[in-house]
Amino acid sequence: MKKEIINYLLILVAAFLYAVATVLFLYPNQLILGGTSGISVILSAWLPFSPGIILAIINVLLLVVAFIVLGMSVGIKTLVGSLATTFAITGVEQILHIESPIIENHFLAALAGAAIIAVASGVMFYVGASSGGTDVLALILKKYTTLHIGRALLVTDFLIVVLGSFVLGLYVGAASLVGLLIKTFGIDYVISLVEKMKKRHSSKTDSE
Repeated sequence: MKKEIINYLLILVAAFLYAVATVLFLYPNQLILGGTSGISVILSAWLPFSPGIILAIINVLLLVVAFIVLGMSVGIKTLVGSLATTFAITGVEQILHIESPIIENHFLAALAGAAIIAVASGVMFYVGASSGGTDVLALILKKYTTLHIGRALLVTDFLIVVLGSFVLGLYVGAASLVGLLIKTFGIDYVISLVEKMKKRHSSKTDSE
């Protein structure tokens, strides 16, 4: 029970980090790192809704897939992660009202946003959860293939970035691709780092 409580607290913290990175660095620069957040940015160019509202609608649909394919345990954690991330993004979006980019250079913004999201997503994946969206598809790929989470995300998100390049321009697309690579490889690094830290802690505990 104590472990599960810690896991859910980590999910909430990760969701907040994900939201801050998205609202501060991705949305103002129209950057697309794949995922439903990328799709929401693309669709917001045509629809009379904010990216946060579009994100919420898409994530609800993919949550249904998570419960059906991944099972109840992963489904519940993904539900918590998705709802927490969605509400956090919407909340931070409404509170901060970011109208112009904090970092005007798209590549630097992509670097900052992707690095934070890599940490947030890595923590979620490690505890068996996700922020919803295409992360659900990555979990499904991981379940039925030998792909690491980061590589699975690269597969599912690459086409979204390419599509966004046609809609938002090649410059934004190039910066988004850099961010995507940082995010996907960063997630695998974070998971690996956490696993190593856990093993060292276990070894230290056993020796004592």
